[in-house]
Order: sequence, then C-alpha cells, then structure tokens
Amino acid sequence: MDEAVLVDYLRGECNGEECRRVEAWIEESPENRKLLEQYYYMLFIADCTDVMDAVDTENSLSNFKLAVRRKERKSRQKEQFSVWRRYAGIAAAFVIGFIFAGGVAWRISSSVGSDYTIFTSEGQRAQTILPDGSKVWLNSSTKLTYRKNFWSTQRMVDLSGEAYFEVAHSSKNAFVVNSKQIKTTVLGTKFDVRARDKEKEVITTLFEGSVQIDTPTEKSKPNLLRPGQTLCVNTTTYDTNLIEYNKPEEVLLWINGKLIFQQHSLLDIARILKKLHNVNFVFEEESLKTEYFTGNFSTDTPPEEVLKVLSYTGSFHYLKEGDVMRIVKK
Repeated sequence: MDEAVLVDYLRGECNGEECRRVEAWIEESPENRKLLEQYYYMLFIADCTDVMDAVDTENSLSNFKLAVRRKERKSRQKEQFSVWRRYAGIAAAFVIGFIFAGGVAWRISSSVGSDYTIFTSEGQRAQTILPDGSKVWLNSSTKLTYRKNFWSTQRMVDLSGEAYFEVAHSSKNAFVVNSKQIKTTVLGTKFDVRARDKEKEVITTLFEGSVQIDTPTEKSKPNLLRPGQTLCVNTTTYDTNLIEYNKPEEVLLWINGKLIFQQHSLLDIARILKKLHNVNFVFEEESLKTEYFTGNFSTDTPPEEVLKVLSYTGSFHYLKEGDVMRIVKK
C-alpha cells in the first residue's frame, strides 16, 4: 500500500475509492492493521501543536520513516512487518516521553478495526486530531471514543466528560457527538459539549456555524443553535433550557488551564466558577455581587480555595453547603 495514501486516509483527505481500498487492505491481515496504527501514532505526535515547539516533530517523523525504509530494503518482503514491530517500541517510547514532556498526560487505547478511545484523568487535559482533520480538546476526566474504520462514511464519536470541537467541514458527511442519549449533529463548526457522569444534564455551547441537538423523546423537536447560544438538556426529563451568553468564551477557560480575573465582579466570578465546577452560589446581600477582584488561578483550583483567597481582601465570607456556596457579609 502506498505510504502517501495511508497518510491521506489517516488525515481524512483521501477520496471514496481510496478509502475503500485502504479499508480492504486493513482487513487483509493483522500486520496491516498494526502498520497503519504506527502511522496513526506518529501523525498524532506531529499534529500535537500544544507541545510541538519543544520537539522537532517533522524531523522525528522523517527520521522514523527513513529508518524503516532503510531496514525494509535489507529485508525480504515477508520480513517487512517485523521491522515495524522493532521500531514500534521506539515509537511508543517517543509517544510517552513526548506527551508527558509537554505537561499533558493522556492515554489512548486503539486497535485499527475497533474502537479508538482517548481519555484523560482528573486534572489533566489533552488535544487530539481525528481522521478527517477535526480537532478535539479534552477536559479533565473525559473519554472520547470513535470507530475509525467507518470514518469515511460515518463521523461519529461518543463523549463522556467535556470536550471542545473544531470540526472539519463536510457537506456529505455529518459529524455526530453522542453523549447520554443526546445527539449533537454538525457539518463543520466549533462547539463545546459537557456531559459529566455526575451531572444530570448535557450542555452544548456553540461558537461558530450551527448545530442540531436531538433528544430520544418522540415529542421533542430538534434544537438548532446559533453562535453564542448554550442549550442545557436534562438527561432525566429531557427538558431543555436555551441560554444566550455575552461571553461564551468563558466556557473554554479550561483549555488553557488559566483563570484570570481583571476587575471582575464577584457575581461574574461566581458565574465562571459555576460553569467550571458545577456549583451554585447564593448571595445573602445584593451589594456583595458588585465587589471587584483581580487575581490569577488555575482552572483546577477548587472554588472554595478561590473564594478563600478573594475573601482576604473582600468584605465577604463563604459557607459551603453541599454543592452550594453561600456568600455572606463579614
């Protein structure tokens, strides 16, 4: 199989005939599947833009391919895949060192022909690129699963947790995110989906383009979102709540892991912390909402720690009651 065709297939750039040819080649033998899997790993590394400044990924990929070609020329055709197995260990070690050196910890379990799953642990974030070139950022404690073998005809992922998507446009092949029986369908757009296991709702925020959100109830109509809108769907009753946000970019604070307040009111800070940590706030006095603060935190900082620091210079105390933060006057 031509190397260029395999690379195009992994990037979602080959035509229908080439896709069918590659998929038939994949099914011919486990060795073919393993070979394509190694290409996938190396391409993923090259496209991890968050950390590529620290590593010459293009040169690493070229050297990897060159080493394989040199070895292949010295071997018979039947020994081709043993060469790849030998270099697979080097590639795997490079993957692990590369990702953790960049300050991002993630794990991927995959087998060409089966589900690919990428997941992050608590406090960790990751970025991945899907076979069609769509980019996905995973928040902490998130799992993303997709079936790459059928990607040329069905762009579908399963999500548990929270992820931001920049979907490559395709007029013929919609992109579908399944989360807790809620289906989000797009052709090409930028949006965030939050579907935490511990939360009783799926929250979708649209930044560019358009999305359609379907629930499993027969009576409900598809929900169409415009940029700047957020739809909250109760996963028990499937009731929906449409919200217009003046600052939808606040939804994506978790991507960079930075929480920066520049003369933010306590009310705005409470709203941001609610989005990040799914906690509610109750103000005992209206005047507390208009106190202003400046400070830098990590998005992983617990809300009570943020409030504790702010209270040193503010005129409030906080009381934690379950998932409610009660703000009271000093």
